[in-house]
Amino acid sequence: MDPAALFDSPREVSNSSVSDPASQVGVGGRTYQAYREDTYYLPNDADEQDRLDFQHEMTSVLLDKRLSVAPVQSPRHVLDIATGTGIWALDYAAENPDSEVIGTDLSLIQPDMEETVPNCSFVREDSEDPWTYDHKFDYVHLRYVVTCFKDHRTIMRHAFENLNPGGWIEYVDQSVEPMRHGGTAEGSAWYNYVTSFLSTMASFGRDLQCPRKYKQWLEEIGFVNVQEQLIPIPMSPWPSNPKLKLAGSYQLVKTRTGDLQVAKPIFLRTGMSELEYEELANNVKLEISDRNNQFYILLVVVIGQKPPEEGAPQG
Repeated sequence: MDPAALFDSPREVSNSSVSDPASQVGVGGRTYQAYREDTYYLPNDADEQDRLDFQHEMTSVLLDKRLSVAPVQSPRHVLDIATGTGIWALDYAAENPDSEVIGTDLSLIQPDMEETVPNCSFVREDSEDPWTYDHKFDYVHLRYVVTCFKDHRTIMRHAFENLNPGGWIEYVDQSVEPMRHGGTAEGSAWYNYVTSFLSTMASFGRDLQCPRKYKQWLEEIGFVNVQEQLIPIPMSPWPSNPKLKLAGSYQLVKTRTGDLQVAKPIFLRTGMSELEYEELANNVKLEISDRNNQFYILLVVVIGQKPPEEGAPQG
C-alpha cells in the first residue's frame, strides 16, 4: 500500500497549512502559540502541521482506519481537545453528519471548512481552565496530548463533569518508552536521545510516559468500563506484520523529518549546541533506519464511560 494513498481527509493534508496570527517566533525561527506562554512547547508552523497530519494518517493505519475506539452511538455533541490542525475533528464530523463537533486548541491553525463540513467548529481554549459550554457532551476525544497539559487529571475531571451520563472519553496517545523487540535499547544513541528528551520535558512539567497512568486516573475520577489497549509503534518498517510494517514506514519518516526537528529547540534551550544536537540526531537517524535494531514505542488507547443513569443502556 502506498502511504500517500491514505491522505484522503477532507482537510486535504498537503499544502493546507494555516497561520495563526497570535503566534510568536522562537528558537530556530519556528513559530509557537502565544495565547498562553510556558504551557505548550512544540511549534505551530507549517512544518509542524504537516507532522501532525502525517501522524494522524499513521494512527489511522494502527487503528484500522477507525476514528473512534469507544463504543459511542450517534453522539450529538462531540469535543476534540487539543485538536491541532483539526484533522480528526473534520474527519469525524464528515463521517457523522448528525454530530456537532467542537475542536479546541491554544492555536487557531484549523482550516475554514464550514461549507463542506458545517457540523464542525473550532475554538481557542486552554482546556485546563474551567469549561463554560452551554451543553454537555456525549463523547470527549483526545489524541497525542502527552505534551499538552501540566495536570492531565484536571482535563479528566472537566470531562467527567461535562459528559452526559453514559458518555465516553477516549485517549489515543503515545508513551515515549524506548524499547527494542527481543532485547534492550539501552546503550543506543536512540535510547540516550529519548531519555534526555524525557528528562528535559520533565523539567518543564511534562511526563511523557504518563499515558500508562491514564487508566488508573480515569478509574479514580469515577469513570467505569475503563479499558486500555497497547499497540506497538515500530520506529522503522522492521516487523513482518503488514500493518505494523506500514506504520513503521510512517514513523520512520515522521521521526527523521518531523520529530527530530520539533525536539531541536527544546534541546537547545538546555544549553546543547546546534553542532552537538545535529551529531546526536544523525546518529539516531542511522540507528532507527537500521531494521535490525527493531526499536519501538507504545500507542496507548484508553476509553472510559461516565456511569449511565440507573436503568439506562450502557452500549
